[in-house]
Amino acid sequence: MSNKTLEIHLLGKAFSVACPTGQENQLRMVAEQLGQRLDQLRQRTGTGNLEQLAVMAALNLSHELLLAQQQQAVSQRQLETRIQVLQDAIEQALSERLQNRPKGVEADSATPYTDHDG
Repeated sequence: MSNKTLEIHLLGKAFSVACPTGQENQLRMVAEQLGQRLDQLRQRTGTGNLEQLAVMAALNLSHELLLAQQQQAVSQRQLETRIQVLQDAIEQALSERLQNRPKGVEADSATPYTDHDG
């Protein structure tokens, strides 16, 4: 896949960024979001040092990513537990059905369909 060079602006400075063709809109959206975060950090901290602001933004974003990954792991474990509960319930129901089948009926026997009209 080929790259395209886009110019983005952060805190009034222009940056040329290589971007895979077809992902230009995503890069623009990410750059816009990052620009907003940098502006907020600059207002909160009073610093105009782009390097410091970039490091703080990276730390904040990394923290948010870590929290999201941890939440995803919790959700995954909950889902796996729920699946196991459902599997156990299905196995229990099948086991009870097999135990309660009429005498002489094979567990694996199937009655083939026969068309008595034709």
